[in-house]
Amino acid sequence: MSSETTNPKSGRKAKTLDEEIAAQREKLRKLEERQREQQRKERERNQKAVMELIKTERLDAVPSDLWREAMPKIKALLVVDAAKPAEPVKPVQTAPEGAATAEVSQ
Repeated sequence: MSSETTNPKSGRKAKTLDEEIAAQREKLRKLEERQREQQRKERERNQKAVMELIKTERLDAVPSDLWREAMPKIKALLVVDAAKPAEPVKPVQTAPEGAATAEVSQ
C-alpha cells in the first residue's frame, strides 16, 4: 500500500507509520512541555507559601548566618533529598489527642 491510498471509512489519506510516529512524538513533546510548566508553577506557589510562612512566624528577621548554620538540621527534619523535590512532612503527634484532654480534666 502506498501512502496515497485513502481510507474508505473516512475519505482521508492513510498515515504511514513514520507520520504516526512523528505525530506521537510531537504530542509527547507538547505534553512534556506542559508538565514542565505545571511543575514550575507549583514550585513558584510553594516558594510563595514558604516565604509567607516564614514572614508569619517572624523568621524573616533571623540573620542569614543563623539560617546557614541551621540548614543541615532543617533539611534533616524535613527529610530533604537533593535528588528529588521534598514532600511535606506531617507533624509528629507525641501523645494521643484523648490523653492530652484527660490530663487537663484531672
